Amino acid sequence: MGIKRDKIDDLFSKCVRERASWTCEVCGKYYPEGNRQGLHCSHFYSRRYKGLRYHPLNAAAHCFACHQKLGGNPIDFNAWIEGHLGKVKTEALRVMSSAICKLTKADREDIYQNLKASLERMNFERAAGDQGRLEFESPYND
Repeated sequence: MGIKRDKIDDLFSKCVRERASWTCEVCGKYYPEGNRQGLHCSHFYSRRYKGLRYHPLNAAAHCFACHQKLGGNPIDFNAWIEGHLGKVKTEALRVMSSAICKLTKADREDIYQNLKASLERMNFERAAGDQGRLEFESPYND
């Protein structure tokens, strides 16, 4: 049985995929509007780590094939993450993964509102013609 997804997970996933301009960050395959279900939000550390579940550093946009390949090969996945983020950010994620995090209802609402505002901003920037990678801030107070 998997970890239940909720509205925050859905919003975070959209932010991650929009950040990458709906393109797999491994193979470069683009997913145009109307055909976006094949692009996944791939977490480096499982969603069970509450302190990282919605952290922008902890996820990338991967097509189904790349997600399956990396997910099935932890050594390759770790090497890809380090190449993607760099050693400093990869180490920061590792440290954050060991922190205990309990989210209150108010915390969850704050995270939701932060991600919602980030997605709205990214959509505005795309509509204005920005085609590159669009970053979004961590919804945590870190």
